[in-house]
Amino acid sequence: MAKKPSAKARLTDELRAELEQQNEALRYSQRMAEGALDRFATLFSNVPLALLVVDENSLVLESNAMALSHFRPEERDPPLNFLFPLVLPEHLARVTKAFIEAREAGGCKLEGVVFRSSNAKLTADLHIARIDNPLDDLANFICAVVDQGPLLTQIAQKQALESQLRESQKMQAIGTLAGGIAHDFNNILGAILGNIELARQDTGADSPAHTSLIEIDKAARRARDLVSQILTFSRKEPLAKSAVDLRAVVQEAARLAKIGLPPDITLSVNTASPVPAVLADATQVQQALLNLCTNAVQAMGGQRGSVDISLQVDGDAVRVAVRDTGSGMDAATAARVFEPFFTTKPTGQGTGLGLSVVHGIMRAHEGEVWVQSVPGQGSVFTLVFSKAAGDLLNARIPPVQTVPPATATDGQGRHILYVDDDQALVFLVQRALTRRGYQVTTFTDPRLAIQALTTQPDAFDLLVTDYNMPGFSGVELLRAAKTIRPDLPVALASGYVTAEIEESALAVGASALIRKPNGVEELVDVVQRLAHDKVAA
Repeated sequence: MAKKPSAKARLTDELRAELEQQNEALRYSQRMAEGALDRFATLFSNVPLALLVVDENSLVLESNAMALSHFRPEERDPPLNFLFPLVLPEHLARVTKAFIEAREAGGCKLEGVVFRSSNAKLTADLHIARIDNPLDDLANFICAVVDQGPLLTQIAQKQALESQLRESQKMQAIGTLAGGIAHDFNNILGAILGNIELARQDTGADSPAHTSLIEIDKAARRARDLVSQILTFSRKEPLAKSAVDLRAVVQEAARLAKIGLPPDITLSVNTASPVPAVLADATQVQQALLNLCTNAVQAMGGQRGSVDISLQVDGDAVRVAVRDTGSGMDAATAARVFEPFFTTKPTGQGTGLGLSVVHGIMRAHEGEVWVQSVPGQGSVFTLVFSKAAGDLLNARIPPVQTVPPATATDGQGRHILYVDDDQALVFLVQRALTRRGYQVTTFTDPRLAIQALTTQPDAFDLLVTDYNMPGFSGVELLRAAKTIRPDLPVALASGYVTAEIEESALAVGASALIRKPNGVEELVDVVQRLAHDKVAA
């Protein structure tokens, strides 16, 4: 029979077993602590932030690679021993106070602290957190130095993009407004010019009013040119693009600019050779260059100076620069020069449209216009075009269809249906065509015109309609008219005839496109051609 262990032996075994369990728990805790320490060391070394462990006297106990790259980037740099000497004197009081606060509250954050290293200054946020230090009475802290440089760069990029977006939205809104105003003004000018022609027919060359009518006609045509510039700015003018050699355009613009050049201002041209072709409207580009030359001359303020036009190739871009030796501009003025109606000239000496037209022309060409200026040192305006791709060298937007002049003026009772939302134009056209022998029915509401066509589809020999009317476009009226009577000739009138407008109009059966503001004779020519021959012009 086995002898039972004594109570003392049992107690000893229990104590031994418990001790083994405690030892195992201790070894496990030690392994976990060592693992945590390793993980912390790995994180501390590799985190993409400058980290330092310092005591309250700013002694650096540990530093990671990022901290060394900020503060001791060169091998010859002294060791990183203390943090406070790295802080610029004007920031040191803030940093010292922050460490006191971190000791009391457990942490603190400072923004915009400027540090110095061996070769640069560093603006950063300083994050301070107190850590336990059972081995010493001095408090220890872990410090993160967050470089603001990349953040400031991102902020500056974002601000620049936001500024560009606001500028683009502003220019687009102004362009839309200008285009709408120009459209209405075109109708007014059309009525003025048309009534001038009727008045000159009625008065004769020996009338006392004849000279006044001529002057009114000149003023109205100048206004029409101004509207054309507004439409160019608002991208409403069509571009007849083709492969263009800018050297020829620059030379011709320079020749025209020299005609009115003051004797104390010289103009020179420097063009690179060869210059690749660009896809452009030569007339519009020439207008832009003339506007820039005029602006350059005005910048001289009547003083002696020079204007230089240079043409250069830069990679895939072709640049035309107009440089002057005028008064120059500050940054605030330069930022606004392309705004329509903005001018630094005295009242009555400038419309403020010259440079905005240049901006509109370059935007329509999908190009750019730059300005560089320093007060007292002149300005440089640069037009930037993209080289024409090989498959675009022969590309061309179809020109607006023109109508040859009519040879007869007797309406012979032909019935014309005229539709326009502008009452003044309706009244003018009715008078002008009636005196030429036409029967004229007019409407300002296109829906009423459709009713008249539906009631008497064969009563009319020609439909002339405005392209832009509120709530019902001329193309919609054209489609409805062709549904009612397919063989009826239709002419569309518009203040801005683009390639897209022409294409859509011709696709649905338009016989001709008439530009506004047109004179009475031009309108009669179109009517004579279409109403009598009943063929597309």
